[in-house]
Amino acid sequence: MNDQSPLVQLSNICKHYRSGEEHVKALDNVSLNINKGEYLAILGPSGSGKSTLMNVLGCLDTPTSGNYILEDKQVSSLSNHQLAKIR
Repeated sequence: MNDQSPLVQLSNICKHYRSGEEHVKALDNVSLNINKGEYLAILGPSGSGKSTLMNVLGCLDTPTSGNYILEDKQVSSLSNHQLAKIR
């Protein structure tokens, strides 16, 4: 990771799932950059996707689509062992 690139880069992250007959869009095209040393708060009403976003950021869940880069590494290409080390 170079000093100029964000620590976390999310581009058009989507997380969709089914709940019975309902199709739920927990995250819909979320894009976010977090630089080293930054602080942020994730706020929103119940059901707005805060926990889903945190699960994706923490490598506990995978997005349906989109691009997640953590420290210049494409998260979708990491092995289960590598993901466990991140967590």
